[in-house]
Amino acid sequence: MSAKKKSAAPSRSKAAPVTATKRLRTSSVGDGADAHQQLIASRVRAGLFAFFALLSLAITSGSAGVEGKFAFWADKVGGTDISFSIPVILLWAIVTAGFGAMAGLQLTRGATFKWRLAIGLVSPILVFALLARLLDGTTANLTVFFTSTLSYAIPVGIGALAGIVAERSGFLNIAIEGKLLFGAMIGSIASSLTGIAIAGPIAGAIFGAGVSLFLAWLGIRYKVDQIIAGTVINIGAVGVTTFAYLRVLQPHSEFNRPIGISPIQIPVLSEIPILGPILFSLSPYFYLSVGLVLFFTYMIYRTRWGLRLRAAGEQPNAAGTVGIDVVKLRYRAMIIAGLLAGFAGSYISLSGTGGFGVNTSAGKGFIALAAVIFGAWNPIYAFGASLIFGMTTAATTLLSGLGVSLPPQILLSMPYVVTIIVVAGLIGRVRAPASAGRPYDQG
Repeated sequence: MSAKKKSAAPSRSKAAPVTATKRLRTSSVGDGADAHQQLIASRVRAGLFAFFALLSLAITSGSAGVEGKFAFWADKVGGTDISFSIPVILLWAIVTAGFGAMAGLQLTRGATFKWRLAIGLVSPILVFALLARLLDGTTANLTVFFTSTLSYAIPVGIGALAGIVAERSGFLNIAIEGKLLFGAMIGSIASSLTGIAIAGPIAGAIFGAGVSLFLAWLGIRYKVDQIIAGTVINIGAVGVTTFAYLRVLQPHSEFNRPIGISPIQIPVLSEIPILGPILFSLSPYFYLSVGLVLFFTYMIYRTRWGLRLRAAGEQPNAAGTVGIDVVKLRYRAMIIAGLLAGFAGSYISLSGTGGFGVNTSAGKGFIALAAVIFGAWNPIYAFGASLIFGMTTAATTLLSGLGVSLPPQILLSMPYVVTIIVVAGLIGRVRAPASAGRPYDQG
């Protein structure tokens, strides 16, 4: 018997190294595959940057002699003009050099190259170059352009925050578009009925939280596929809000006359020449959105709550073993996400169009999802992405207002084309929270 035991002991001792070796090999294979995917994505981005460099070079060669004319309002909106001009060929030469440098750095540095930051630096110059070339000597007021950029970025930026909070907890928040629609409609109705401007954002946020809680209940309690459940809510929101508008709000217009939330003038700062009308004379929604971005950046990366949130999205089983209630945490994260999305939706009807209309969100929820991916689930980067999309929309509005001879379909599609290029072409493979979209049993 003792001999058998002695002979069995070595076999068990050899099994452990074999298992460890298998795990090490599996991990090495996974890391190698991930590194290979990142290498491919880096090369694709480098190729795209090189293509954009060649394209801008071609435009540069055809821009000789054209002057880009711009203006600012120095003191207030509609006040004193400050005009200046700049050669269009110089703008496009800077864009060409920028894309060329990005292509070279992306190719040599690979995954370590901070291409998101590079895009953020080149994009404004690219937009100005496009505006100057398309306007062909017509003066463009940049005060209107910048204020429109910041305004268009508000619902996308706050909607992206809703996506980040939910997906960091491990729940795919596909239904941002639907929550924006519901928040816009409920916010308009609440403000119209009460005659109080602040009632709109509060009601929109609360209703958005309710929709988000219902989505979480489907996905967490009954383990309904989160993408399907979110898609159903998006489609349902379009149907419900369209029906309500046609059958209730249109015949009874008194329910759709909200008290608008007007821009505010920040004392002293709003009087700064040029910058005052752009940065310090905006809607309260903008300043709240910036505050929310900074707040959630701190909360996600610097607090115990943020650590638990990220743990629930990455390794929920491990989080559960150390006493974190992953289910409750995901429910709470979804409620917060709903509050944010509903609040963002109320902006559309209270500060955007001055009331609710059919499909008034116009795909901003889906652009917010693109901003989440572009920003790598980081609130600051995602808000930067929303500014890029806002700038594209503002450029579209400016060009159409100045009568540029382009088909309106092309102008209206520009923000969505940028979204497709960014998500499908530039990003490649990104690392989402590991457990996002996967059902979890608390046990």
